[in-house]
Amino acid sequence: MRFALAGTPLPAEGSAPVRGLQLFSLYVLASEYGQGVGRELLEAALGSEPALLWVADENPRAIAFYRRHGFEFDGAAIQDPRIPGSTDLRMVR
Repeated sequence: MRFALAGTPLPAEGSAPVRGLQLFSLYVLASEYGQGVGRELLEAALGSEPALLWVADENPRAIAFYRRHGFEFDGAAIQDPRIPGSTDLRMVR
């Protein structure tokens, strides 16, 4: 299974959208890592448009992937009330 979902940004509590497009989800099976599947999904979902996404601060693999594709942290962070102790960090390009 693999998928990507992007669309109009949703306002996060205390943080206004800073781009007109948001990546909501990107999922690739671990068995497909390193094969370009994630890159293809990201390109299909966002193209080269400026965009934002939220990534868990405890996910270094995803952070490195998004950095390779031009995303950087902009300083915004939110706590996910559904996952105690988890912080999501906003990345933009």
